[in-house]
Amino acid sequence: MKILITEFRQESNSFNPVNSTLEFWRQTGEYEGEDVRTQFHGQACAIGGFFKAIDELQPDAEVVCGTVMACQSGGVAEQSVMDHYLSRLMPQIDKALPLDGIFISCHGALMTTEYDDPEGEITRRIREKVGDATVIAVSTDLHAYISKTIIENANIILAYLTYPHVDYVETGFRVAKLGLEAIAGKSLPVTAWVPVPMIAPAAAYNTLKGAFRDIIEYGNALKASGEIIDFSFYQMQPWLDLPEPNSSVVVAAKDEATAKAWAIRLADLFYSKRADFTLSLLPVADVIARAQDASQPKPVILVDSADSCNAGAAGDNMAVALEILEKGKDLRTATIVNAPEAAKLAHELGVGATAEFSIGASRDPRSVSLTRTARVKSLHDGVFRQEGPAGRGMTQRIGRTAVLSIGRLDVVVCEWMAGNGDPQLYRAHGIEPTLYDLVVVKASTSFRAAYEKIAGVICEANTPGAASSDLKSLPFSRLPETIYPWQDDPSPEWAVTFTRTL
Repeated sequence: MKILITEFRQESNSFNPVNSTLEFWRQTGEYEGEDVRTQFHGQACAIGGFFKAIDELQPDAEVVCGTVMACQSGGVAEQSVMDHYLSRLMPQIDKALPLDGIFISCHGALMTTEYDDPEGEITRRIREKVGDATVIAVSTDLHAYISKTIIENANIILAYLTYPHVDYVETGFRVAKLGLEAIAGKSLPVTAWVPVPMIAPAAAYNTLKGAFRDIIEYGNALKASGEIIDFSFYQMQPWLDLPEPNSSVVVAAKDEATAKAWAIRLADLFYSKRADFTLSLLPVADVIARAQDASQPKPVILVDSADSCNAGAAGDNMAVALEILEKGKDLRTATIVNAPEAAKLAHELGVGATAEFSIGASRDPRSVSLTRTARVKSLHDGVFRQEGPAGRGMTQRIGRTAVLSIGRLDVVVCEWMAGNGDPQLYRAHGIEPTLYDLVVVKASTSFRAAYEKIAGVICEANTPGAASSDLKSLPFSRLPETIYPWQDDPSPEWAVTFTRTL
């Protein structure tokens, strides 16, 4: 048995005006060959899940490690990024042929300057090269935009079942397990896909509680009973300006009739919950007032999801910090921002220095910046390991980093934010969130897995940015307003498409 594994993963945001370049992608590294095994074997990621399944279920298999490229969320990727990836991957496939399987890790919400659906196009090109006999199994984020192209060219496709995402390894394992069983001739499930006409803000749901948790648990019960083999609910990343948007349902079962029937039933259930995927956003001033209320448990977490780098925003908006300085001077507060020039100046001046710093709007010219006198509190190399539970032990590198103090506000300034939802983004730089009155977290929902354990209260704030939860306020130009929440069709007609069979 011979299997090639590869990854090409980013979550793009159509409303971030700065495209993601190849240089930006390379900040998080590019790997191939044995470097892939060294970097990702045993790690908390989908590639780690591929390795785990192969080690446990098919240890004699020959594994070819193709190119692995992954990058922090950001603006639409330059086409040169996809071209570079394919220029590495396609010769690797040619050299390895014939292949029994190709296991692909992707996000599913990547866009390039030429392709709305690059993951679908890449899968189509791989299928064209390897033919019908090779099993193509794809692991994705549950925020993927799933297209007919990727469905018709893959044999297996599954998503994370948790949000906050804590099942990266498990998802890679699920995908690889089905792929290995198909290659071995044991079984290939029939997978049905149903697009669902809605999108929802990512901060409006999670699998810790509420409607989305309920439907995931229902799917898990069907899987546990043997009614179906596996499933995925896809909440399409809502900051993609696409002409044919959709969330979707995928069901893998033993036969076509079962897969189709359950895919339609789960699509009905998913769509019936659409009104539950809404969010009430608080004015920033109200969140500050809560933090000033002595009866409120601390820390108060101000969720600035609109500026979340995890959602592809620039992470350089100081709008919230400005309001804190105006209305919450008495509070001990902390925030973080992409401000490479401020970080550079802090490193040049040294710890203890006081100077005027211009902070913010380093990437997105629409972001709010501020200029204030600040003291350099500490300096860092920006390398830290996540505490998890999501991605526990993963190393993040956010470039030169400094903590600047403006009165009682501590600002972490860095070159490129990552690990937004992990408390180590603060703790590794000397800021213990539990000792602050108010802490700004620039993430949608990923932070909840860790912060709900330490937060006094969590407040979703109405803030500006490319990842705003107020979807109707965003400047969509291509997305048709024929899906929910713009249009509410009480009984959509479900179209079922099946993945490729061997």
